[in-house]
Amino acid sequence: MKKVLPLSAICALLLIFIGYWLYLPASNIVLNRSFVINQGDSLKTISLRLHKNKFTKNKYAFFVYAYLLNKSKDIKAGGFKISASDNLSQILAKLTISGSYDFWLKIIPGQRIEEITSKFSFDPSLEGYLFPDSYLIPNYFTVDDASSTIKNNFDNKISNLNIPKNNLSQNITLASLLEREAKTKTDKQIVAGIINNRLKIGMALQIDASVQYARDLKTHPAKYWQPLTRNDLKIVSPYNTYLNTGLPPRPICNPGQGSIFAATNPTPSDYLYYIHGTDGVMHYAKTLSEHNQNISKYLR
Repeated sequence: MKKVLPLSAICALLLIFIGYWLYLPASNIVLNRSFVINQGDSLKTISLRLHKNKFTKNKYAFFVYAYLLNKSKDIKAGGFKISASDNLSQILAKLTISGSYDFWLKIIPGQRIEEITSKFSFDPSLEGYLFPDSYLIPNYFTVDDASSTIKNNFDNKISNLNIPKNNLSQNITLASLLEREAKTKTDKQIVAGIINNRLKIGMALQIDASVQYARDLKTHPAKYWQPLTRNDLKIVSPYNTYLNTGLPPRPICNPGQGSIFAATNPTPSDYLYYIHGTDGVMHYAKTLSEHNQNISKYLR
């Protein structure tokens, strides 16, 4: 009589086989490619990006492997050269040895592309999508490599906000206005609600930051975001929200996660106006009369 392996043994063998298969290289093509780990990247993020870049067979394979070996804290931030022909052990070994620290790129919330760095000439169409963070950029990176690294971070950071793709551009444009117009999370959400109220009734947004962007787009000054003059308000540009209704055609800066959250989670209110008071507080009004009172009280 033939002996039949118990189900538990069969399952154990199957798991061993699957684990070994996942351990093996994703490809037999030996081609070293760049892979960057930013400061603060989690083990899960690293594992997902390894799979997305086709270095591993499964998006959780590296996560489980490094976790079981208790090596997650040994992984370094830096730029690395790895190949899809590397198995998980070889990839882990490379990522636990200090990578290249050639160039730290820091993007500050509210910066426009021209303010970020002179090292790269980023595509202007990326305005709004260069997520504010600190990035380790190896000296061999091209502008496309750097853009891809930053864009991947952008995608990861907003993935939990569940923004419909058809609304992404509008939300990032709104977030860019909020980044320049308000400081706190609460104020950003209130201002987001006010902008939405104005959009609904076809009222001009009259946002100074958008006019600053329009002006500086033409003049390329040594220092951006300087105060407006009366003549600046007459600039003919789709970004002049005093002369045009609706949102600007594109983002005016690169907003942080707080502003993106506020754009997708506005605070409902009956307010139509707001000012930045000399007391350091934002003041809101439902009517033009109330708004003028706030101006008299908090700006003069």
